[in-house]
Amino acid sequence: MKELIGQIPRLVVVSILCVILMTVYCYVLTVNEIIPLAGKKAPSFVIVLFAQVYLAKKWVGANRGSSVHFLKLFLYQYIFVFITAIVGALALYYFYQSVTGMEVLQDYIRISVHELGQYKDVIIKQEGKEYYFQLMQGIQGINAFSIARDEFSQKLFLAFLPNLLISLYYKQ
Repeated sequence: MKELIGQIPRLVVVSILCVILMTVYCYVLTVNEIIPLAGKKAPSFVIVLFAQVYLAKKWVGANRGSSVHFLKLFLYQYIFVFITAIVGALALYYFYQSVTGMEVLQDYIRISVHELGQYKDVIIKQEGKEYYFQLMQGIQGINAFSIARDEFSQKLFLAFLPNLLISLYYKQ
């Protein structure tokens, strides 16, 4: 357990680096007039995946000759994902609370409501009016907190399988 605790500073630094890289990715999207919400943020998970592999390799490499238990490696990576999820969620929350973030969010909501309106008849025909109005309310209910909450929960859920596979691969 001391090994895990001794790795916390490395995990924090790599987590912050990941969030910085995700911020750069979102900035590049924004500069190219692509709003980094919905599925546009998904490639940022690749950054976390590469970091997980890097950390697992480093930790196993540092412990050559001694056995690294699967569960320790799994926990180690999940601590990293948890830290990254918290830092990323906080960064997104504060960004979307800022004036610039609110403008981006309002643009996203406006565009999404417009797109939903284009398919109104089809949605109502197939799913009903209530479903259409739930979608509309859901879109209009997007705010800084909901984006941060989604970032946190998605990081944790989406990391499970890669975390499992990486831990199995690098265990000794």
